[in-house]
Amino acid sequence: MSIRLVQVGFRYARGLPWETQALKNINLEAGKNEILGIIGPTGSGKTTLLQLMNGVRHPSEGRVLIDDQDPAVLKGREITRLRQKVGLVFQSPEDQLFANSVYEDIAFGPRNLGVTGSELDHRVRWAMEVLDLDFEDLNQRRPQNLSGGQKRRVAIAGVLALKPEYLILDEPTAGLDPEGRKVLLKLIRKLREDLGMGVVMVSHRLQDIMSTCDRVVVLDKGEILRTGTPREILQHGRELIEIGLHLPPINLLLNELKDVFPHLDTTLLGPEEAADEIDRALRGLW
Repeated sequence: MSIRLVQVGFRYARGLPWETQALKNINLEAGKNEILGIIGPTGSGKTTLLQLMNGVRHPSEGRVLIDDQDPAVLKGREITRLRQKVGLVFQSPEDQLFANSVYEDIAFGPRNLGVTGSELDHRVRWAMEVLDLDFEDLNQRRPQNLSGGQKRRVAIAGVLALKPEYLILDEPTAGLDPEGRKVLLKLIRKLREDLGMGVVMVSHRLQDIMSTCDRVVVLDKGEILRTGTPREILQHGRELIEIGLHLPPINLLLNELKDVFPHLDTTLLGPEEAADEIDRALRGLW
């Protein structure tokens, strides 16, 4: 099962003089047990695409199918159940945290679906455990008093407690320090590996995308420019720079060195691989 977009287009202010085409000709599939990364310059349509995948917005053209169901034609409980399959976490955790305690914040979504009693308590504890949030220490704390990384994980836990099959993350590491980013990306991989969940994440930090995702989609001007594994996408590093993206520092260095060493592999992930490749290139001079 999967989320599929078939010839999808989306227009803001449709039919008005200031109508804007945000997306066009999008054909894309996001499967379970996969982490799909979406990258692109500002205004390329990334957030709009996420909202279509969640059913928050409906396409102006084409169809979005969540496990072969079209949210645009569903109503009432049917659309509620379908949207429950796809959890969306906003870029700013403050947009989702409003209760007086972590427990109440995480419990809000399941409670609205009619979950009560021991099952509700189990879901809150389970979601906190999955995201390495200490229940005894944090469940009665005010979300507003937590660190940035903790807030982000509580926001994700609130969606995870709904037991979605897909999780959509908009800039999940924005504003976090290096350690916070490292912890969160590890937990995102855990959702795929331990729960078999499908994860879609948007990030302006290509380093996070390339180190975490199984597959990457490059958006530019509302269209898919490229799709492939992180290494396949990094083969086109200079193209990414031309459309306004910032390569991970290691890959930026490798692309600069390619003028001197034409056979240099610019798709390497991490400093150790890059150091070995540069050493190999230098030895070729001797």
